Amino acid sequence: MKQLYTLLIAAFTLTLFACNKETSTTQTNVMNSMLTNKTWYLDYSITSGTTKSYVGQSTYFVTYLKDGSIKDSDGLTGSYTVELIAGKSQIHEQVKTANGNPLEVIYDIISVGESKMVLSKQVTSGTPTQLYFTNK
Repeated sequence: MKQLYTLLIAAFTLTLFACNKETSTTQTNVMNSMLTNKTWYLDYSITSGTTKSYVGQSTYFVTYLKDGSIKDSDGLTGSYTVELIAGKSQIHEQVKTANGNPLEVIYDIISVGESKMVLSKQVTSGTPTQLYFTNK
C-alpha cells in the first residue's frame, strides 16, 4: 500500500510539472502570435505619473516579424524572443544600433491584444516607464 501511495504522489507531481510547462509555452506562443507581423506605434508613455503623448506626431514604431527579427524607427535591427521569466511575460531584444553596437533590451509585457499593447521598461534602477502602443 505504501508503494502505491508513493507511486500516486510521483505521478501527480510529474503531471503537475508537465502542465506548468505546457501552460508557459502556450502563454508565450499566444503572446508571440498577437505581437508578430504588425507595426506597433507608440501613442504615449507614463513615467512617475507624468504622461507624454505622441498621438498625431511622427513617433517611435517597432515591427516584430514572425521569423523572430525586429526593426524599429530608430534604426535598430536584430532578433527578439517572448519568454516567461519568474512569472512575467517578457520581450527580450538582441539588436544592433545604426553604428553596429550590440544592445539588449528587455520589456515586461503588461498586456497585448489584437490592436493594443502595453509594455513596461526599467532602465537600470530607475523608475519603470509604461509604453502604450497601437497598430494601425
